[in-house]
Amino acid sequence: MEDKDRVNPEQATDSEEDFASLLAQYEGASQRLRPGKVVQGKIVSVFDTEVLVDAGGRAEGILKREEITAPDGSLLYDVGDTITVLLESGSGSDQQLRVSYRKASRARQQAALEESIKSGRPIEGKITEVVKGGLLADVGMRGFIPASQIDEQYVEDLRPYVGQTFTFKVIQHDLPNGKLILSRKAILNEAKADRRRETLATLAEGQRIVGVVRRIMEYGVFVDIGGIEGLLHISEMSWKRIKHPAEIFKLGDQIEVEVLKFDREKNRISLGFRRPEEDPWLTAGETYPEGYIVRGIVKKIENFGAFIELETGIHGLIPLSEMSWTRRINHPDQILKLGDAVEAVVTRMDPPNRKMSLSLRQVTENPWDVFGREHQPGEVIRGKVTRAAEFGLFVELSEGIEGLMHVSELRETGSKSPLAGFQSGQEILAKILAIDLQNKKVSLSAKAIADEESQGHVREYMEAAVNSGNHSLGESFPRELWQKSHKAE
Repeated sequence: MEDKDRVNPEQATDSEEDFASLLAQYEGASQRLRPGKVVQGKIVSVFDTEVLVDAGGRAEGILKREEITAPDGSLLYDVGDTITVLLESGSGSDQQLRVSYRKASRARQQAALEESIKSGRPIEGKITEVVKGGLLADVGMRGFIPASQIDEQYVEDLRPYVGQTFTFKVIQHDLPNGKLILSRKAILNEAKADRRRETLATLAEGQRIVGVVRRIMEYGVFVDIGGIEGLLHISEMSWKRIKHPAEIFKLGDQIEVEVLKFDREKNRISLGFRRPEEDPWLTAGETYPEGYIVRGIVKKIENFGAFIELETGIHGLIPLSEMSWTRRINHPDQILKLGDAVEAVVTRMDPPNRKMSLSLRQVTENPWDVFGREHQPGEVIRGKVTRAAEFGLFVELSEGIEGLMHVSELRETGSKSPLAGFQSGQEILAKILAIDLQNKKVSLSAKAIADEESQGHVREYMEAAVNSGNHSLGESFPRELWQKSHKAE
């Protein structure tokens, strides 16, 4: 019995070594599973609210199911999947091992954050909320972005940025105390500088390039064409006249422009938006030849004339001198107003200089030519007194045609004021003495009519006296008529 119960020394030694090995493995595992460490584990079971993860310890770790549940309710990981977790508690006999997937992800982000800060690399994060003076972003820890650092230009409303993911540069940090100041503007400026160098290396006059409208001014818009801004002047935006660039563009518009001028020394770039092939003046000479009657709208009135739009981009000028054949026009608004539809004759066409002269009066025949064709000197005509002057009467003979009857050509009335008996609008008969079409003048006389009447009466009486033989001229002819007749002879 004693021999059977006796332990073999060699077996005892092996048992002690196995126990020591197991104890070492257990202690090693316990040391590896210290709280705060990130380890790789495998999901072994999934329950309603918890997930069991084999993290290499003597017991599985408990993970909250909600940490690996997607918004639609599906699981990001399932049984048998490998998952990275952070140990939240030890594996002693008095407490259950708990692990966290979210905290492991956060720990990895913080480690990457520290490495990025050391190396100067940019970091990525998601904007979470708007706070006083700026925004907060999650980059593995909470970071603050001042409002002046979220974009190239200062932004008043920061709310649209919430929920978006951007790349940031760390400009200040104190990680132990939770301080982290970020800038997206610095990243944008660096990218802009790179684009600027590339653009300047290839930019040339005549090149067409796509840009973004960054600023809108009264005189034009500034367009970012690749890290550098060029000016698109209002005169180069459209073939039609516009009052403000906002009629065509808004901030952020992507537009194709042409480099009209590039000053490399001053880095000044002039841009154009109009396409040369769309220039209506290219065919204006054929469309509107000289002598052609056109129709248009009064778009602008100046002291010297009125601008008429014939079509988009085509304007002609009616000068004051071409507005009326007969009226004295001191300002175009005496005849025209904005928006009026008018007909005019093209008197001069200059497509290379983008100029056209028009005539409003030439649409109708010159009334002076008509008057000269229909009336001759010596003719008696009826007219209306329009006004009186010290030297005579102005008489309207037809629409727009006015003649002058000098005081010396008025009928004799014996009055000291021969003009006093005439009123504006009074109809009178006058004899045309002369017509000067070049200077637009007509000379009239009422006296000539009276003289002719007197001479006619004399001839009639003399003929009657000769035929009857009963009376002498001196006996029967009135003294006043004799005096007029004598004076006429």
